[in-house]
Amino acid sequence: MLREYADIIGAKDPVYTDPHAAQARGYRDMIAPPTFVAWHGAHPIAPPAMDFHGTGINAGYTCVFRGVVYPGDVLTYSTCLVDMYEKTGRSGTMRFVVRETTVTNQHGDTVAVLRNPFILGW
Repeated sequence: MLREYADIIGAKDPVYTDPHAAQARGYRDMIAPPTFVAWHGAHPIAPPAMDFHGTGINAGYTCVFRGVVYPGDVLTYSTCLVDMYEKTGRSGTMRFVVRETTVTNQHGDTVAVLRNPFILGW
């Protein structure tokens, strides 16, 4: 899956596709491109308690990468709501939710933290 993802995004660095190249650069095996963690995890736009059944518009993404992902790693995504607010614009009131997702591997190491605001449409 990691090689396929690297191919899809056009990643040219051989550390993403060749174990020997990755080992020559100090990794134990080839590694996933950092954005793999954002592509792989799907999360609901709003928490179930909001009873939200509409659509949403992605309002940005912030990713902090803290570690590498190797083939065979088991990733766990833990998403929580960190903020909710409203803004009034020319078209009326917009409701925002901000989710933060912590991605850990099977050793409990945090490999990334993703922060993602959405504009909700009811």
